[in-house]
Amino acid sequence: MAMFFDGRALATEAEPVGLLTEGAAGIAVIVLSIIALAGMSPGALASIVTIIIGVGLMVQAFNSAAEQSKAMIANTVAMPDFGGDVLVDLLCGITGIVLGILALVGISAQYLVPAALIVFGGALLLGGAISMRPRSAQRTTPGGETQVVSYQNSAAAGGMELLVGIAAIVLGILSLIFVASGVLVLVGFLAVGAALLMVSATFSGTVMRLFTATV
Repeated sequence: MAMFFDGRALATEAEPVGLLTEGAAGIAVIVLSIIALAGMSPGALASIVTIIIGVGLMVQAFNSAAEQSKAMIANTVAMPDFGGDVLVDLLCGITGIVLGILALVGISAQYLVPAALIVFGGALLLGGAISMRPRSAQRTTPGGETQVVSYQNSAAAGGMELLVGIAAIVLGILSLIFVASGVLVLVGFLAVGAALLMVSATFSGTVMRLFTATV
């Protein structure tokens, strides 16, 4: 999850990789979901989309961990442990990949794909809730002074993750109840893909702001 720091920092190693990773996964999910909604191999495409979203969440977890490490080095900040959002994305991504592969080989796809959508919705819901909490930590300036650094994630991105997460969970549950309705799953995947794309764009923009001096 992208973070914004109040303070002065400099880093030459930062790379806005979010747009090229989970952003690409989001675009692929949106395109494949639309194709599936048009009636072209919806079952197989739904399983493939499940795998792609799982990979996207794993990449998002790795990007979040890398961003936090770079921010800690660049700002000389003694940060507390932020493993919650990273761990949620990682575990849900792995779960989605496993469920997608099982569905792709034909093992109860009508149940596993909606279950994966519920898992993805839970990941977005928890991630959005964690990301919206205000945080603070201490940093040591080159002069040896200790300053309190306040930072928070994008409120808009966090709120959107919450809404998409709730929608995905509801659509996943309805898809389990009405097993024959694959349209609900694909609509949920469309929303999750849009969320991945939005988080990616926020990530890239925040990396640029992160190393800009603020008053």
